[in-house]
Amino acid sequence: MFQIDLKSRKAVYDQIVDNFKRLIEKGALNPGEDLPAPRAMAKTLIVNPHTIQKAYLELENQGYFYTEDGQDWAIATDESNKEKMERKDDVSALYGRLHADIQELIARGELREDIGKLIGMGEQAYITLEDVNKNFNGVQALNALKMNVKKGSIYGLVGTNGSGKTTTLKHLAGIYYPDAGTIRVDGLAAYDNAHGKTVGYMQEDLYFLPDYTMKMFHGFFKDKHKKTWNEDRYQEMMALFGLSDTQTVCTFSRGMQKQAGFIFAISAMPDVLLLDETIDGLDPIVRKQALKYIIEDVAEREMTVVLTSHNMRELDGICDTIGIIKAGRMVIERDLGDLRTNVHKIQVAFPPDFLLNNFPYDSLDVLHMEELGSTDLLVVRGKEDEIAKHIQQFAPLVYDHLPMTLEEIFIFETEDEIDD
Repeated sequence: MFQIDLKSRKAVYDQIVDNFKRLIEKGALNPGEDLPAPRAMAKTLIVNPHTIQKAYLELENQGYFYTEDGQDWAIATDESNKEKMERKDDVSALYGRLHADIQELIARGELREDIGKLIGMGEQAYITLEDVNKNFNGVQALNALKMNVKKGSIYGLVGTNGSGKTTTLKHLAGIYYPDAGTIRVDGLAAYDNAHGKTVGYMQEDLYFLPDYTMKMFHGFFKDKHKKTWNEDRYQEMMALFGLSDTQTVCTFSRGMQKQAGFIFAISAMPDVLLLDETIDGLDPIVRKQALKYIIEDVAEREMTVVLTSHNMRELDGICDTIGIIKAGRMVIERDLGDLRTNVHKIQVAFPPDFLLNNFPYDSLDVLHMEELGSTDLLVVRGKEDEIAKHIQQFAPLVYDHLPMTLEEIFIFETEDEIDD
């Protein structure tokens, strides 16, 4: 239908929304025409299912898409938009009654946590780290680390070398025990396999026993994960990556070793997949194939993924949530969608000498500002429409909303927190 350009400065979410709008406005998609379900579209575009879901909801909000149950989607018609507005009125009335009931429960002294669970707001994370400490020979690797990962999500853990990313994954894999704090998967301890979940872990520096062939490792992993092992997937991926059972793995190039490691990890059909710089180490074609399997398992089985990466651009369209870790401490953990709608880059120009007596930026939450000749370039935190409305009241000669990369957003949004 259309291609997603991961190298574009435009967010994957925005590309999806803009492409669908273009196809509808040009008549390539007709009113009433059925659409693939979000999870099916995610596998087609190799994009996180939650990103597709949010794009569909935005297109419905703008009147381009229509759904009755959130599962079956179609291009909106005039009639379906009329039904949507009627339904919106009904929902507003229901919300008013619900809000009044909640306020009454609070007034009666009911616990807010219990009230949250009743209305679906008390969902707990699938993977949790609470105040985790780890010390290696006097070096504090993890420092009261907190982390929350939802089931069926893809979580990107970002940080410089030595920040604690690999140590965190090894704790989740049950290789390390924390000196203090708790680590849970689905409510149970992460070590000694207390949770009973299948965990696939690929570390950055792979080690394969000398003289072991793919066939030997195949037998080992198949026996280790006998309850979940998917032989058809293993054989399919071996053919896809062009690997042979007779090849000795330690003689592979670094890239081929990562392919082999990924085959073993994903063929075990893990409930939790931990990838340490794995995606960065694959060439573009193999990377796309690997992502295809990851997205399929997230969409179909609600596999939960935690991956580390140095490349922020690679995480756009893949991750739901990003956590930035520094010196073993989580400095920020944020939903990608929320982050993108809250930070904006704008270009503004006013008549000469206008800024000498006027202060159009004073009430804005400006994260960065620089002068480019007669034009001001600003990075502003807030809602896009409210920022635009505020600036437009001063009648600027130029007002443009510019695209931002994920890396730029994090630099400006977290600069103060990371520098602490």
